[in-house]
Amino acid sequence: MPPAAPTPDDDAPHATVDLDALRANAALLRGFAPGARLLAAVKADAYGHGLLPVARVLAATGIDAFGVATSDEARALRAGGIAGDVLLFGPVRCAIADLVAADVALTVADAADLRAIEAAGAPGRARVHVKVDTGMGRLGPPPAAAAALVAAVDRSPAAELEGLWTHLATADEPAAGEAGGATDRQLDAFVGLLDRLARDGLRPRWAHAANSAATIVRSDAHFDLVRPGIALYGQPPSAAVAARAPGLRPALRLDAPITFVKRVAAGTPIGYGGTWVAPRATVVATARLGYADGYPRALSSRGEAGHRGRRVPLAGRVCMDQLMLDLGPRGDAEPGERVEFIGGAAPAAVEVAEAAGSFVYELLTRIGPRVLRRYRPA
Repeated sequence: MPPAAPTPDDDAPHATVDLDALRANAALLRGFAPGARLLAAVKADAYGHGLLPVARVLAATGIDAFGVATSDEARALRAGGIAGDVLLFGPVRCAIADLVAADVALTVADAADLRAIEAAGAPGRARVHVKVDTGMGRLGPPPAAAAALVAAVDRSPAAELEGLWTHLATADEPAAGEAGGATDRQLDAFVGLLDRLARDGLRPRWAHAANSAATIVRSDAHFDLVRPGIALYGQPPSAAVAARAPGLRPALRLDAPITFVKRVAAGTPIGYGGTWVAPRATVVATARLGYADGYPRALSSRGEAGHRGRRVPLAGRVCMDQLMLDLGPRGDAEPGERVEFIGGAAPAAVEVAEAAGSFVYELLTRIGPRVLRRYRPA
């Protein structure tokens, strides 16, 4: 039987997403916080895994709340048929009426955010989560000033007070569970604010603080809702957290096709600048993956890929669209063969990121749109 004719997909890099791993990770995280609602962070194209396919799979597991970073992400969820709660993590000043009409919950970090909602003329009341800064230093007033903002939201005819939230800055660090540390101080400040609001007769429906790390290591941070992100995709936020959740399953593998193979003599320079020179006669293969696809240029002549079950080194600088591999003196390859760059015989995503002097969040979210996402099982 003749081989199948190649398709345009065969010439592209592929990010293959394991949907069963996503389901398993969601179940594992539910087990860490059984009394809390689970909001899945699907911002940044679901951490590079594909916004709508991931949200649909997670919704089917019973997760009915999703967190996004931009108005476009929120609208894409609604346009894609995601009916669960959607929280926009950052304040917005544009398209507020459209977001309210789409039943997207909004973050309010100061009085100006509330005024923008009131001026938007939305066809209903905006569901609002007030953000308080307990130590992250990014968004929201400090606890001492947050009570007044919460009260203003509660009084506003344009807003419905739905949530109060904060973000933990050091929950992924080894000392996160130690008494008196930074995470303890943040949680104490958050609980103190909740207590003050309760005395004033104000109790948001949802109080939430836990990111992936705190979901796994800090049960006292679970409150009413947890917001895992990176852990849903099978990546622990740090080595300290990994030890507490060994069952996380990486959901993404990255591979790309070989486009050209040649044998070179010892002393042959390869790539821009001739920075890599063949130390002996060897076989060099070119693969269709580059830094424009999100593969780090920092791995030039340092990274490793997986070819026929073994690891092979990169040769020369990573180019915009291509890179080269040293297959060794006895190497053999055919154009069209696929080489693994994350997972499989290649290093895991955490290893790739660390080798590039980065971290796994950046690596995954930089996988570009030229990389075709494939979902298994279909």
